[in-house]
Amino acid sequence: MNSRSRLHRALVATAAVAAVSGFIGAASAQEADDDRLDNAWADVVVDQEPILTEAQFAKLNNLAFQAAATKICDGYDLDQNKFAEGLSDATYPAPDGLSEDEMKQWETAVYFRLGTTYGLFLAEGNAKPDDFCTSADDLKADSSVPNVWK
Repeated sequence: MNSRSRLHRALVATAAVAAVSGFIGAASAQEADDDRLDNAWADVVVDQEPILTEAQFAKLNNLAFQAAATKICDGYDLDQNKFAEGLSDATYPAPDGLSEDEMKQWETAVYFRLGTTYGLFLAEGNAKPDDFCTSADDLKADSSVPNVWK
């Protein structure tokens, strides 16, 4: 798969995560997108395919969003056990056939990606906390999306 195709698939996945995270909700899609750090997101997701599937990255992004909400929004506390379970779920199954060293590299890549995504959500949330916290409220009210809050 060429890099343009990977970028397109990654951007589509990011858009899906944005919807799950509540960034595309009551406001128009364009207004919601104005809160996004589009170029930074594109740089983060451009080469993610070999690490996890799109569905796994969506779960990882959801965890990062919820963790960021605990720092930005009042009334949100992270449940460490739920977060650990969510991380385990998001990264299962791990790639088959990796050596011990390759598995450590894979785990490092996953945690690096989680941290980068968390940082982007912190930046977006702190830039527009009211919008971000409204998105967190919408996500918390959606019983179809698992949350890792207390």
